[in-house]
Amino acid sequence: MKKLLLSALSLGVVAVVAIVATQAFFSDEETSTGNTFQAGAIDLQVDSKAHYAGLVCVEGHWVQEDQQPPTTRPDLLDDPCGGTWNLKDLTIEKFFEYSDLKPGDDGENTISLHVYNNDAWGCVTINPTLNDDMSSTEPELEAGDTQDTDSIFDGELAQSMHFRIWSDMCSNTGLGAVPGDNIYQQGCDLLLTEGDGPITPRTWALAAPGLPNVFTGAVSAPLIGSNDYYLGVAWDIPTTVGNKAQTDKYMSDISFKVEQSRHNENFVCPVQEGFTPNTLRLENEQEVQGGPWNVIVDQKYVDMTYNSSGPTFDYTLVGQGLAASTQYSLIYYADGWPGNNPGALIGTHLSNADGTINTGPVINAELNMDLPTLPDGNYAIGAKIWLIPSSAYNAGTKSVTVWPPDFNTWFFEGNVYINYNDTQVP
Repeated sequence: MKKLLLSALSLGVVAVVAIVATQAFFSDEETSTGNTFQAGAIDLQVDSKAHYAGLVCVEGHWVQEDQQPPTTRPDLLDDPCGGTWNLKDLTIEKFFEYSDLKPGDDGENTISLHVYNNDAWGCVTINPTLNDDMSSTEPELEAGDTQDTDSIFDGELAQSMHFRIWSDMCSNTGLGAVPGDNIYQQGCDLLLTEGDGPITPRTWALAAPGLPNVFTGAVSAPLIGSNDYYLGVAWDIPTTVGNKAQTDKYMSDISFKVEQSRHNENFVCPVQEGFTPNTLRLENEQEVQGGPWNVIVDQKYVDMTYNSSGPTFDYTLVGQGLAASTQYSLIYYADGWPGNNPGALIGTHLSNADGTINTGPVINAELNMDLPTLPDGNYAIGAKIWLIPSSAYNAGTKSVTVWPPDFNTWFFEGNVYINYNDTQVP
């Protein structure tokens, strides 16, 4: 049987071969091989060179700057410095990091932006995170300053400093000007902004649809990939600044955003990265002594929409990660402790059994006050809004009664302060 099967198999194979061999259709074949779709890339890299008091930061040390008067800080010669680096992706770099500043001090950073691979729209945002009085010295108090509060925005240093930011692109042999020379040439370099240090987030378009490119002046012109673009950022503390700014500390985050320009005619720079106007994300946070608290990056948050002006404070809340089936109080926390300066209870809400919250239709709260309101220690910057368990709040005295908080189930302002104008209040 085995031999018969093998014989049959052999015959079958031969038969098949015979059939194939007898066919000879006319044919042609064209092949396109290796068809590929590959996404492009966009990468922004930044470099910086720091100047301070007639010194320049070179290879990590302060040296006397060429063709400049002798430094007013000879004590810093050869000392370590920051603020200077070659083109790179930013991680922990700081453009400015100075201590022991005095009236009359000044400095400048030349910042270079380089977009790789593709043309792009671009924006720069300065987000102040601290303008703190730190402590109250006797000269400060004698000058009329108030006693230091718990607020991290009760200082005067930011408002006392003078800043100028410009497109450092002037090329003029008669002026001896070249791009990136850290010298503002009025009428040749393009001024981006000038004034006191911002105490609220500010965003400027470097290149955006319908707006002049700050480096070239051309409207709706993107940043060209592989070109270098220079910004000058100068600062000084006028000699007229009085004692109120003693010990004050000013901190801010500086961020650059680029986005492809092709097929992106509706691009606009965000008011503040991650937020849209009249939306506030309340976050659980980690306390940092003497500085802005750190937002805990997780899936716990509450988004609040609100109106910035009107007879009532109109808001909604949608969020997750709250304590389950718990009564919460939405409060205006007015520094200092315990938040009743003057402070306000805005509303109370019960979380769901799964820890979510959704207040549904807009709620109209009668506050009968603006946010912020004096004597709030954050009056110069805005109002803190918190969502905390009602068991930790006394609505009668408008006071937080529990500290430290449960940072997993309390929701804070995320270092973003709001303003609301109650149109029924004179």
